[in-house]
Amino acid sequence: MKKLVFIAICFLFGTSIFASQLPTDFLATLNNSPNEEVEEETVVKDPFSLSFGGNLTTNSILTIYEDKSFILENSENLSLWLKFPLNKTYTSFFACEGFYDFSIKSAEEQEMIIGNTLDIPLFKFSFNLNLGNTKSTLNLGRFVVTDTTGFVLNQTIDGIFARFISTKTDFSLFAGYTGLLNALNSRYFECPYITEGNLYALSPSYFITSASAKFNAFNTQFINAEFVASVDFNKLDYHKMYATLSLNGAISHRLYYILQSTFGMSLKSDGTENLQIANLSKIDITSYFDFLTSSLTLHGVYASSVSESFGAFKPITQIESSLTGQSYSSLIKTGLLYTLKPISSLYVSLSSDGLCSFNSDSALVFEGIQWALESKWQIVSDIYLSVAGQQFISFLEEKQNQFIVGLKLGFTF
Repeated sequence: MKKLVFIAICFLFGTSIFASQLPTDFLATLNNSPNEEVEEETVVKDPFSLSFGGNLTTNSILTIYEDKSFILENSENLSLWLKFPLNKTYTSFFACEGFYDFSIKSAEEQEMIIGNTLDIPLFKFSFNLNLGNTKSTLNLGRFVVTDTTGFVLNQTIDGIFARFISTKTDFSLFAGYTGLLNALNSRYFECPYITEGNLYALSPSYFITSASAKFNAFNTQFINAEFVASVDFNKLDYHKMYATLSLNGAISHRLYYILQSTFGMSLKSDGTENLQIANLSKIDITSYFDFLTSSLTLHGVYASSVSESFGAFKPITQIESSLTGQSYSSLIKTGLLYTLKPISSLYVSLSSDGLCSFNSDSALVFEGIQWALESKWQIVSDIYLSVAGQQFISFLEEKQNQFIVGLKLGFTF
């Protein structure tokens, strides 16, 4: 009885949302950390003034399964950040962010799991220079790195990043190491170092490098070529390489497209498997409307499975494609995303997806459909409330239907 009362209190007073399932622009509105991008040069009154702040959130998420079992997760998070310029124009700066997260996970007729996580997801020096018609950026330290598709790599990494932007080209390089990261806040597939009670557990050691070149082909049409590689020092996973070609631009005044195809090569780091070649391809078509500042996106993703032509696509980091937790491997996913801002302080998104996977015989199986309704309300300048409802409807006997509701209440200072 006491346990049920405790769960009810956590659900009433905690609030959460599945951040990994939200669209990118929505996540940006939830983050109150220092801006990653550098704005145009602006002279500040105090060239070496220190800016700092924080974010206090309480989160809850309730998952109900078809057999009426449930899981309740609650977390309290305190995040602090600071930033100060290294020159008078604020084009070069130091920024860092750290957080402490206390979480409780409770399932029916099971003991509660209590977690504590302490991490520094941002710690970087950023230098920006204008060399004639070329703008250059150099980042040193710890920061988030993503690939062009957003499905291969999305992870905080310690490293060095350089970017050079001219009128027609955008070229960037990155090299980094993962062995000093907190494994409790990482997305790698193999992570054997975590034990109960860890606040900070070292992540598996990978060397990750990337190079990207973006060209303005003509008018509003762009071509992007990218290379990403991951070397596994632990002999737990795979050595991986990826080559991506991306086309994007405007079809008309309010209609835009993205076409991407990634060929990946993976080799088992302990030498027990032969080299495998795989493919991930993606298409997005987005239309923007004046009505309620809304947009509609049609998207589709294909990730190869084991067949005569390809092997199973293996991302570097585990990015979930559905509520069932499946990564972008051996699947086809299509869907719609509609977003709108009925008022300036309210953001709403509605999405629906169909998910198919390839079984061990390489046959295509329709797993199910999922929908999500998500919103964020900026109540006042320092307080916001996020609400989400999501459901997965399974078409397979071995997978259960599930419904998820989440709340998040945040206070920034």
